[in-house]
Amino acid sequence: MAALFTVLLGVSAVLLGYFLYDFGQKNFLRETEAAIDTEIDHILFLSKEFNLENIEHYVVQRINESDGTLYFYQDLENQQSFGNLKEMPKKVTRIQEGIIGFYHETNIGDIDFYAAKIHTFRDGARLLIARNIQEIQNTYSMLKLFSALIMFFMLMVILVSFFISNFVVSRINIIGRTANDIMLTGDLSRRISIDTSWDDLSNLAQILNKLLERIETLISGIRDVSDNIAHDLRTPLTRLRNNLENLKKEVSMEAYKVDPILEEADHLLSTFNSLLRITNLEKGTKEKTFTDIDLDNLLSDVIELYDPIAEAKDIRLEYQKAHVPYIQGDRNLIFQCFANLVDNAIKFSEKNQKVLVQLQEDQKIITVQVHDQGVGISKAEKQKVFDRFYRTDKSRHKNGNGLGLSLVKAILDLHAANIELLDNNPGLIVSVSFTLK
Repeated sequence: MAALFTVLLGVSAVLLGYFLYDFGQKNFLRETEAAIDTEIDHILFLSKEFNLENIEHYVVQRINESDGTLYFYQDLENQQSFGNLKEMPKKVTRIQEGIIGFYHETNIGDIDFYAAKIHTFRDGARLLIARNIQEIQNTYSMLKLFSALIMFFMLMVILVSFFISNFVVSRINIIGRTANDIMLTGDLSRRISIDTSWDDLSNLAQILNKLLERIETLISGIRDVSDNIAHDLRTPLTRLRNNLENLKKEVSMEAYKVDPILEEADHLLSTFNSLLRITNLEKGTKEKTFTDIDLDNLLSDVIELYDPIAEAKDIRLEYQKAHVPYIQGDRNLIFQCFANLVDNAIKFSEKNQKVLVQLQEDQKIITVQVHDQGVGISKAEKQKVFDRFYRTDKSRHKNGNGLGLSLVKAILDLHAANIELLDNNPGLIVSVSFTLK
C-alpha cells in the first residue's frame, strides 16, 4: 500500500511539473505569436499585389509608433533592405515551431530576448518581425524555477510519505503479528517489540504492552488460584478416598453406603487432575515430546477402545480410514483428544444411532471429523463449550465435569491444530484439522 501511494504521488508530481513547464511556455508565447501574425497579415493586406513601397512605409510607421518591435526586410539578392534591425540575427534559437529567438541590444543598452517570425514573399524576399519578450522570458524563468521547486518539494513529500507509510505499516504489522501469536499460542507473556519512542504508534504499543501485562497478571492469578485449590485439595481427597476404601473392607456396604461416596471422591479427583493437566498444556510443557504420529493407526486404537462401549448402548461406531502423512505431536495427548471426542459422541447418542469417524487429507491439511446423531449444540453455545466447567443445558443430566472439551482445546492449541463445531442435522460434527509443514 505504501509503495502504491508513493507511485501515485510521484506520477502526480511529474504530470504537474510537465503541465507547468509546457503549458506555461505555450501560453506565454501565444499572445506574442498572435501579435506577429497580425502584423504580417496587415502588411499582406496593405501590399496586396506585392508593393515594396507600401511595406516600407508601414514598417517605418510602426517603428516610429513602437519601440518594442524589430523589423528587417531583405530581398532575395540582398541588395535592398530596411527596418530598425541592421541585419538578420546570426545566433538564433528555436523556441517552437515557426518561432525563433535571439538576443538584441535595446536603445538603453540592455540585452533583451526577442521572439521573431520570418515571412517569405513570393519573390523570395524575407520580412522578419520580432517582439521583445524579455519580461515574458523572466516570468517564464520564474515559472520554471517554481515548477522545479514544486517538483523538489513534491519529491520530498513522496520520500517522507513513503517513510512514514512504511513506518506505520511495519509497526501495525508488528502489533498484528504479536496479537495473532498470542491468540494462536495463548502465551500472554509475549510483548510488542518497541525500538522507538517518538511516535504515536510506539506510545500505543507501550500501552498495549501494559494491557497485556495486566491481563497476564489477572489470568495467572486465576490459574494460580485454581491450581492451588487443585493441589491443596487433591492430597486430602486422596487420603479420604483411601480411608473410605479401607472402611469399605472393614464394614458392610449395606450399613455404610460407601460406594457413592467413593464415586464422588473419584469425580473430584478427576476434576482436579483435569484442571492441572489443562494448565500444564496451556503452559506448553509437553511440546518437547513431539514425535511422528500415524493418525490412521491412532484412530484405529481409539475405535477399538470405544467399540465395546458403543456396542453396549446399541450404537454403531464406524471408522472411514485413509492413508495420510504423519503429523508431529504427542501421541498420548492426541489419543486422549480423540478419545474424549468419541466418548462425547457416544455419550450424547441414543440407541440405534451411528457415530462416524472420518480421516481425510486435502492440500496438506489433514482433517478428522467425528459425526454423531445426538442432541447437537446450539450456535450460541458452540464457542462457550470450550470454557472450563461450561455445560450446555442438554448435557447437565449426563456425567461429566465440563472440562472434556477444554482439555481437547488445550491439546489442539499445543499442536497448532484447529477445531470447529458443525451441524449434522441432527447431531454434531466435530472437525479437527492439522496443517502439514
